[in-house]
Amino acid sequence: MHWTTRKIALASALTAATIVIAYAKGLGMASLPGLVEFMTVTIFVTGFCFGWRVGLVVGSIAVTLYMLIPSPFAHPAAWIFTTSPTLLAVMALLGAFYGVVGGVLGKIRNPEKKGLKFVVEIALWGGILTFIYDIFSSIGFYLAYPVYSSVFEAIVLTFMPLYYPYPPIIHTATNIVVFAIVATPLIIAIQSAPFAKQVTERFHF
Repeated sequence: MHWTTRKIALASALTAATIVIAYAKGLGMASLPGLVEFMTVTIFVTGFCFGWRVGLVVGSIAVTLYMLIPSPFAHPAAWIFTTSPTLLAVMALLGAFYGVVGGVLGKIRNPEKKGLKFVVEIALWGGILTFIYDIFSSIGFYLAYPVYSSVFEAIVLTFMPLYYPYPPIIHTATNIVVFAIVATPLIIAIQSAPFAKQVTERFHF
């Protein structure tokens, strides 16, 4: 696969957009719980519309940068030297996972059939992917920091509230709703735009 200048520019623009969306949620909708986020759905849609390779790049880079600079008001040096490289690697892989799966589904899914069945299908994929994400991010914390006594404890505490009034696994439930509400109309809008056919055919490689 040959990455042309245009493909690099597309991936860079989509990565920037994904990070901006993640920050915008925190700034504009601060009242929403932290387990409601729009970064993963954006990565998924990127892969679905522009191919799994673009989704992989956008997902891995966007999640890594967001973890290094979780607040737009924080200086990068405040985080770069405290975030575990092991955790960064795990989270980058999980971010890429959304983009790759989205790309595969976008390749095999009939773009002409996007009714209620499509909404339900995308919502279920959001739940499946986020369940995997939540489990393996807990494992990533176990590998990176001496917080849990065992990997089993790390997984169990994904389903139990510890530091928050709600368990981390609620992220899976919220993402089912987010994928249904956000992913499906966004995919339809992108693929229905006048320029979309040319763009997606060029970059969905």
